[in-house]
Amino acid sequence: MKALAILLQAIVLLFAASAALASPQGGQSWSEQPWTGADNSSPQALKETTLSDPITFNLSEFIQIGETQYNYSEYVSCGRFAPALPELWIRNGDLWSRHEEMTAGEDVELIAHAPKDGNADLYLISYANSTISHWNFKSLADYYYRLNLVPEETGRLFLLLAQGSEPGNALILDVLSQETDSSSTSTLNVDDIRIGEALITVKSERFSGYDVYVDGVFFSSDLADGSLDGVASFTVGGEKVHTITVYQRDIQGAIINKSEHTKSFKRDTAYTLWIA
Repeated sequence: MKALAILLQAIVLLFAASAALASPQGGQSWSEQPWTGADNSSPQALKETTLSDPITFNLSEFIQIGETQYNYSEYVSCGRFAPALPELWIRNGDLWSRHEEMTAGEDVELIAHAPKDGNADLYLISYANSTISHWNFKSLADYYYRLNLVPEETGRLFLLLAQGSEPGNALILDVLSQETDSSSTSTLNVDDIRIGEALITVKSERFSGYDVYVDGVFFSSDLADGSLDGVASFTVGGEKVHTITVYQRDIQGAIINKSEHTKSFKRDTAYTLWIA
């Protein structure tokens, strides 16, 4: 009987431990403070990447894949190149490509194609800064769209267009620093949308190795900065409501901890989510 009692007590403790893992324990709180995104002493600090609204247009051009050029009608008619997934291209005159070298602040023209009607998401990933910018386009039809992007981040940037769970090809932009010229003036394109951002940092002494999702889309992880330290930082669009979800999984991939928060984020503000 004593052995049975010990066994039952062990089972009770095991279930209690499992319940503790199923939902986070301890305090969870937010703090916020002003954020400029960079050193205010730098004139480049206040500049932000801009993206214009998509505009439809007709096709009569060439594309380049590697060193080979194709007439676009030949590209579409070729079975192995038929665009069944979302597409992104860089447009230079009548030629489309998937790689471009440019200077920060320069305008690059993008071509986007959605193979079916519906929403689409465009991601700009900065390798050097470990940041992700995100734009959502509502109700894109099965057309080709022209967009203007003005990147201010330097280094290698990746662009990816997705519809639902279907990602398309990636573009690579190698962006060089802009030389300062006091005599130069910049012209604002009224079609550009200024993207205000908020910085979010997740910190936890108990969580580690977690993933962070924003509005159901993977955005960052504890390992994004190369260190398994319970800290992850990323940026989101400001003046918007976002749902931030933190998942911790076991070695089989099962969720053992989940922390979810829906709130409004102001632009130029740094937020810290503390998970005790």
